[in-house]
Amino acid sequence: MSLLKSTCPTPQRLDAARRNSQRSTGPRSEAGKERMKMNALKHGCDAAPENEAAVMRALGEDPERYAALQRELATTYGPGDAFWNQQVADLGKLYWRRNRIERMETGLMRRALQAVEERKRTRRDQIAAATFDASSSLVTDRNLPEPTEPCARLRQLLSRVEGIRERLRRERVTGMKQLVIRQFLAPGRGWRPVRIDELMGIFVEWTDYTVKKDEKALNDFVNQQMGGAANVDILWREMLRLLEEEIAALKAAFEEEVKVQEEMDAIERDACLAPAGETWEMLTRQEMALDRSIDRKVRIILTLRQEHARRGGGGSRTAPTREPDDRAAEELSKVVGLDAGTESPAEENAPETSKSPEQSQHVIENKAPAAEGVRA
Repeated sequence: MSLLKSTCPTPQRLDAARRNSQRSTGPRSEAGKERMKMNALKHGCDAAPENEAAVMRALGEDPERYAALQRELATTYGPGDAFWNQQVADLGKLYWRRNRIERMETGLMRRALQAVEERKRTRRDQIAAATFDASSSLVTDRNLPEPTEPCARLRQLLSRVEGIRERLRRERVTGMKQLVIRQFLAPGRGWRPVRIDELMGIFVEWTDYTVKKDEKALNDFVNQQMGGAANVDILWREMLRLLEEEIAALKAAFEEEVKVQEEMDAIERDACLAPAGETWEMLTRQEMALDRSIDRKVRIILTLRQEHARRGGGGSRTAPTREPDDRAAEELSKVVGLDAGTESPAEENAPETSKSPEQSQHVIENKAPAAEGVRA
């Protein structure tokens, strides 16, 4: 008999699920529904007409500016009949959506720039934390965390080696100092750290024999390992010289790494002006589609104005009208789609704007029908 519980729904489970679903109905009061209706807002392109003002405020836009745009377009392209007014209103919505996409693109670039600035700030903070005085106890702290930034790691290593050099000038060499140097100089960096580690080992043993005051053992060690008493000072100066050279090499490596990181920051900052990725491509496609829609809508309105002038109804109150054209009616029919041959080659060959998965799944936001000019 299996010890696992059956996943088949039993009558008891179904009854419990039905009872639980009755408690998950969301807000019931009008005030609660009003507060919650903007929770699923993404881009606002599919919002219902009655929710347009709330969507604009939720996206940081001013509904009054939108109304002013509509009035300006109506003044420029009006007056006209209901069909004419609807075309002008649709044009205002297209312009507003076009501006919204530009804001989205600007937001993507600003977010990428902020990421670059955040990396620069993190690097500065880590370099500052990795820079300490030679007298600091951090010089020999083996539990000090290693920075994640390459520049900060080099700066920490440089601070340690400078501190060890200053201590070697004042104190004797001990086994602990050798362990610290061996750990932080990283012999894999080249021959110099290997030689420093070798000399440190020699002087650690020399210090031990000196502390024990065993003259015979000390003389034997000096003659066999150091080549005589005359070489003790020579080897000591060699060790300090190699430490100085290692410090100079670390400084050069640190400065070079700083230049490399600054160059990478400049490249990333320039790349932020031309973002890449699925989101950016989707916005670009929508922007191109809106540009085509705006161009088509403007041509429709201009053709309507020409037809209105041809019939003797006058033109716009502010914009100059063209001379009456006998072909205005024919052009109007072509523009509004009665004749498919009016599309330019670029428009005919333009790819169909694909929708994102969210747009396909959420055709209408806020559980209400979308307006004609606000569809994604």
